[in-house]
Amino acid sequence: MRYIIVFLITMLFLTSCEKEESVIFDLNISPDEISRIELRGDHKTLVPNGVNKMGFRTFVYAKRKVMAYGRDEDTKEFYGKEIEEEFLVPSDQLPADYVKVYDGNGKVVEGNYYSTTTDVPGTVLQFYAKGGNLESNRLDITIRELPDESYEEIVIPVVFHILVPPATAAPGYDLSVEFLEGQLQRVSDAFNRKITTDPNAGNAKVVFKLATYDYNGLKMQEPGKNIVDISAADFTAMGTSSTKTTQYLAYILNKKKTLIWDPNKYMNIWVARFTTSTSTTGASTSYRMLAPSVIHSDYDLESIPGLTMKHMDRFTVNDVTDCRDVGFMVNLAALLSPSTVQGKNEFSLATPVAEYFGILQTRCDKYSYLNPDGDSDYCPDTYSFDYGYYPTVYKGNNLDGQPENDPTRPMEYFTSFNVLDMYSYKNSLSVDQVRRLRMVLERCPSRWAYKSDWAFTGGD
Repeated sequence: MRYIIVFLITMLFLTSCEKEESVIFDLNISPDEISRIELRGDHKTLVPNGVNKMGFRTFVYAKRKVMAYGRDEDTKEFYGKEIEEEFLVPSDQLPADYVKVYDGNGKVVEGNYYSTTTDVPGTVLQFYAKGGNLESNRLDITIRELPDESYEEIVIPVVFHILVPPATAAPGYDLSVEFLEGQLQRVSDAFNRKITTDPNAGNAKVVFKLATYDYNGLKMQEPGKNIVDISAADFTAMGTSSTKTTQYLAYILNKKKTLIWDPNKYMNIWVARFTTSTSTTGASTSYRMLAPSVIHSDYDLESIPGLTMKHMDRFTVNDVTDCRDVGFMVNLAALLSPSTVQGKNEFSLATPVAEYFGILQTRCDKYSYLNPDGDSDYCPDTYSFDYGYYPTVYKGNNLDGQPENDPTRPMEYFTSFNVLDMYSYKNSLSVDQVRRLRMVLERCPSRWAYKSDWAFTGGD
């Protein structure tokens, strides 16, 4: 009976092999089994300001003979054979300090991070990893020009309009001032290079703060909060659908005298539970926004690439035809549970804020909208990423689908810090994105709330 059971278990295992498979159970590695070492960097360029850092990551591979099982396609017979398999070695299976990263002069890069204030822009530095007698590939890192950050810091006043459904229709909710302050602080920190090691991070010198005076010039009881209780009649008119995005946008526009505060004094953010659906990207289930659409007549309509503009020298509440002209709507679930509406691609308020100021998405499905430079967001220092690498902050890009694509081109690896990347640390804007942001702030009248002190003083 014992032999029959063993036979049945063996057959069950073999019949489960749709294709040739191998399994390695023992991962204790000896140095002589290591076959190669691979080195990847956070990016290909580094800002030499002593703050930005280039991080390096090592991947150690080993080879081992293992048994592989499969089914012969012609005879349909099962087989087992010995093959040599290469596999990634878990870091905790390597001897301590076995692999180190070195610069081109053979000096160890401490902690696998490199920063500089002395390297001349345009210099190409080389780095490699070494373990035992094995050396990795060599990475070329280019030192870029220091960006001009001589512009003045500006403060953008923000009001959150909390849209609360009637108690008879749905549970009520509230957001504390402390919570809202924390959200804005995280956005400011990301925009101002305070919470990142991104080698290409820029400092926008833009601070977001809760307004302390309302549109009538009266001191707000709770800074930055405008609680709006939706009437039962209005909520019923929105319908019973679990997705009320369009209805909420129409409601805000219809109530614009109290729900759309003067765009020359405030940045408006409307918070509502406008959908219960989910999305990997979160672009439609986490927030709804529009990029700037008007530009001052002193500037050419095409001077901010990728945006469709018309000339206007002033932009007031009376010019609003869509509430997203002067603000954006955020799903309550995205703020309270950032992973609920986007899976592991955690939501950050910095993403819709950046898009509101004209920064474009970096997603690889934007390849069909490439500009002549082969870039999807008009910022050369950002990457678009291969969709096969999207569910991690460590990404790859072989420029698949781009013009004149070379299918033999090796994968370019990088780390996602950017607030516009999917599956990212979402803690920085790049130097070129900051340059674009400051351009929008200077040229677009619908984004001029920072020019007024009304929200902090109650008067002009």
